[in-house]
Amino acid sequence: MENLFTSEAWKNATAHQRREFLSKVRADKQVEKDAKKKLEAQKKLDAKQAHSPKPSKAAKKRSRQASRRIKLQSDVRTTVPSLPRPTLVAGVDVTTDAFLSTFQWRKVRMEALKKYGPRCQCCGATPATGAVMNVDHIKPRKKWPSLALDVNNLQILCHECNHGKGNWDDTDWRA
Repeated sequence: MENLFTSEAWKNATAHQRREFLSKVRADKQVEKDAKKKLEAQKKLDAKQAHSPKPSKAAKKRSRQASRRIKLQSDVRTTVPSLPRPTLVAGVDVTTDAFLSTFQWRKVRMEALKKYGPRCQCCGATPATGAVMNVDHIKPRKKWPSLALDVNNLQILCHECNHGKGNWDDTDWRA
Protein backbone atom coordinates (compact mmCIF):
# COMPACT_ATOMS: atom_id res chain seq x y z
CA MET A 1 0.00 0.00 0.00
CA GLU A 2 2.94 2.31 0.61
CA ASN A 3 3.97 1.87 -3.03
CA LEU A 4 0.48 2.93 -4.07
CA PHE A 5 0.68 6.26 -2.24
CA THR A 6 4.06 7.13 -3.76
CA SER A 7 3.23 5.99 -7.30
CA GLU A 8 2.67 8.42 -10.19
CA ALA A 9 -0.81 6.93 -10.78
CA TRP A 10 -1.83 7.89 -7.22
CA LYS A 11 -0.41 11.39 -7.50
CA ASN A 12 -2.17 12.08 -10.80
CA ALA A 13 -5.48 10.40 -9.81
CA THR A 14 -8.70 12.23 -8.97
CA ALA A 15 -10.43 11.72 -5.64
CA HIS A 16 -12.86 9.26 -7.24
CA GLN A 17 -10.03 7.24 -8.79
CA ARG A 18 -8.20 7.15 -5.45
CA ARG A 19 -11.30 5.73 -3.76
CA GLU A 20 -11.47 3.03 -6.43
CA PHE A 21 -7.77 2.21 -5.89
CA LEU A 22 -8.37 1.88 -2.15
CA SER A 23 -11.44 -0.33 -2.61
CA LYS A 24 -9.49 -2.65 -4.89
CA VAL A 25 -6.63 -2.87 -2.42
CA ARG A 26 -9.03 -3.56 0.46
CA ALA A 27 -10.87 -6.19 -1.58
CA ASP A 28 -7.59 -7.91 -2.42
CA LYS A 29 -6.59 -7.93 1.25
CA GLN A 30 -9.99 -9.36 2.25
CA VAL A 31 -9.62 -12.14 -0.32
CA GLU A 32 -6.19 -12.96 1.12
CA LYS A 33 -7.59 -13.01 4.68
CA ASP A 34 -10.47 -15.28 3.64
CA ALA A 35 -8.09 -17.64 1.88
CA LYS A 36 -5.87 -17.82 4.98
CA LYS A 37 -8.86 -18.50 7.25
CA LYS A 38 -10.10 -21.22 4.92
CA LEU A 39 -6.65 -22.81 4.81
CA GLU A 40 -6.35 -22.73 8.62
CA ALA A 41 -9.82 -24.23 9.03
CA GLN A 42 -8.96 -27.02 6.58
CA LYS A 43 -5.72 -27.74 8.46
CA LYS A 44 -7.62 -27.97 11.76
CA LEU A 45 -10.18 -30.28 10.20
CA ASP A 46 -7.47 -32.49 8.71
CA ALA A 47 -5.68 -32.66 12.07
CA LYS A 48 -8.91 -33.50 13.89
CA GLN A 49 -9.78 -36.25 11.40
CA ALA A 50 -6.28 -37.69 11.63
CA HIS A 51 -6.56 -38.07 15.43
CA SER A 52 -10.18 -39.19 15.65
CA PRO A 53 -10.89 -42.91 15.52
CA LYS A 54 -12.77 -44.29 12.53
CA PRO A 55 -16.45 -45.04 13.22
CA SER A 56 -17.37 -48.68 13.67
CA LYS A 57 -19.59 -50.53 11.23
CA ALA A 58 -22.43 -50.40 13.74
CA ALA A 59 -22.07 -46.60 14.08
CA LYS A 60 -22.12 -46.21 10.29
CA LYS A 61 -25.25 -48.38 10.10
CA ARG A 62 -27.00 -46.32 12.82
CA SER A 63 -26.10 -43.14 10.96
CA ARG A 64 -27.53 -44.49 7.67
CA GLN A 65 -30.73 -45.60 9.42
CA ALA A 66 -31.13 -42.20 11.06
CA SER A 67 -30.70 -40.40 7.75
CA ARG A 68 -33.27 -42.72 6.12
CA ARG A 69 -35.75 -41.98 8.94
CA ILE A 70 -35.24 -38.25 8.46
CA LYS A 71 -35.72 -38.59 4.69
CA LEU A 72 -38.88 -40.67 5.15
CA GLN A 73 -40.27 -38.15 7.62
CA SER A 74 -39.62 -35.27 5.22
CA ASP A 75 -41.22 -37.25 2.34
CA VAL A 76 -44.32 -37.88 4.45
CA ARG A 77 -44.60 -34.19 5.32
CA THR A 78 -44.48 -33.19 1.65
CA THR A 79 -46.90 -35.83 0.36
CA VAL A 80 -49.64 -35.64 2.99
CA PRO A 81 -52.03 -32.85 2.01
CA SER A 82 -53.29 -30.56 4.70
CA LEU A 83 -56.95 -30.89 5.55
CA PRO A 84 -59.08 -28.38 3.66
CA ARG A 85 -60.87 -25.71 5.59
CA PRO A 86 -64.63 -26.02 5.54
CA THR A 87 -66.24 -24.24 2.61
CA LEU A 88 -69.59 -22.73 3.51
CA VAL A 89 -72.57 -22.23 1.20
CA ALA A 90 -75.51 -20.38 2.73
CA GLY A 91 -73.90 -20.96 6.13
CA VAL A 92 -73.73 -24.74 5.58
CA ASP A 93 -70.50 -26.76 5.28
CA VAL A 94 -70.42 -28.34 1.79
CA THR A 95 -69.13 -31.64 3.17
CA THR A 96 -72.32 -32.26 5.17
CA ASP A 97 -75.64 -33.73 4.02
CA ALA A 98 -77.35 -30.42 4.84
CA PHE A 99 -75.55 -28.91 1.81
CA LEU A 100 -77.71 -31.07 -0.48
CA SER A 101 -80.80 -29.14 0.72
CA THR A 102 -79.46 -25.68 -0.13
CA PHE A 103 -80.85 -23.61 -2.99
CA GLN A 104 -77.38 -23.18 -4.49
CA TRP A 105 -76.84 -26.95 -4.75
CA ARG A 106 -80.31 -27.58 -6.22
CA LYS A 107 -79.69 -24.87 -8.82
CA VAL A 108 -76.32 -26.34 -9.90
CA ARG A 109 -77.81 -29.82 -9.86
CA MET A 110 -80.51 -28.72 -12.29
CA GLU A 111 -77.87 -27.12 -14.55
CA ALA A 112 -76.01 -30.45 -14.66
CA LEU A 113 -79.18 -32.37 -15.50
CA LYS A 114 -79.92 -29.93 -18.34
CA LYS A 115 -76.32 -30.07 -19.59
CA TYR A 116 -75.89 -33.88 -19.57
CA GLY A 117 -79.48 -35.17 -19.69
CA PRO A 118 -81.14 -37.75 -17.41
CA ARG A 119 -78.98 -40.71 -18.51
CA CYS A 120 -76.41 -42.52 -16.36
CA GLN A 121 -73.04 -41.68 -17.82
CA CYS A 122 -71.61 -44.94 -16.51
CA CYS A 123 -74.13 -47.64 -17.50
CA GLY A 124 -76.61 -45.72 -19.69
CA ALA A 125 -79.69 -46.34 -17.50
CA THR A 126 -82.54 -43.78 -17.68
CA PRO A 127 -85.66 -42.99 -15.63
CA ALA A 128 -87.62 -44.74 -18.42
CA THR A 129 -85.87 -48.00 -17.50
CA GLY A 130 -86.73 -47.44 -13.83
CA ALA A 131 -83.40 -45.94 -12.72
CA VAL A 132 -83.20 -43.17 -10.13
CA MET A 133 -80.78 -40.45 -11.31
CA ASN A 134 -78.19 -38.86 -9.02
CA VAL A 135 -75.94 -35.89 -9.71
CA ASP A 136 -72.47 -37.00 -8.61
CA HIS A 137 -69.41 -34.97 -7.69
CA ILE A 138 -66.51 -36.41 -9.71
CA LYS A 139 -64.01 -35.08 -7.20
CA PRO A 140 -65.75 -35.73 -3.85
CA ARG A 141 -66.94 -32.78 -1.74
CA LYS A 142 -65.05 -34.08 1.27
CA LYS A 143 -61.67 -33.87 -0.50
CA TRP A 144 -62.42 -30.94 -2.84
CA PRO A 145 -64.91 -28.63 -1.09
CA SER A 146 -64.06 -25.72 -3.38
CA LEU A 147 -65.51 -27.71 -6.34
CA ALA A 148 -68.86 -28.47 -4.67
CA LEU A 149 -70.77 -25.96 -6.84
CA ASP A 150 -68.69 -26.33 -10.01
CA VAL A 151 -70.92 -27.75 -12.77
CA ASN A 152 -67.77 -29.06 -14.51
CA ASN A 153 -67.17 -31.33 -11.50
CA LEU A 154 -70.60 -32.98 -11.82
CA GLN A 155 -71.80 -36.04 -13.71
CA ILE A 156 -75.12 -37.90 -13.91
CA LEU A 157 -75.12 -41.43 -12.50
CA CYS A 158 -77.90 -43.85 -11.63
CA HIS A 159 -78.31 -44.64 -7.94
CA GLU A 160 -76.48 -47.98 -8.23
CA CYS A 161 -73.46 -46.57 -10.08
CA ASN A 162 -73.27 -43.56 -7.77
CA HIS A 163 -73.43 -45.80 -4.70
CA GLY A 164 -70.69 -48.05 -6.14
CA LYS A 165 -68.46 -45.09 -6.97
CA GLY A 166 -68.59 -43.67 -3.45
CA ASN A 167 -66.38 -40.87 -2.08
CA TRP A 168 -63.14 -42.74 -2.63
CA ASP A 169 -63.28 -42.78 -6.46
CA ASP A 170 -62.59 -39.85 -8.85
CA THR A 171 -63.63 -41.59 -12.08
CA ASP A 172 -65.06 -39.26 -14.69
CA TRP A 173 -67.73 -41.15 -16.69
CA ARG A 174 -68.68 -38.21 -18.91
CA ALA A 175 -66.48 -39.30 -21.83
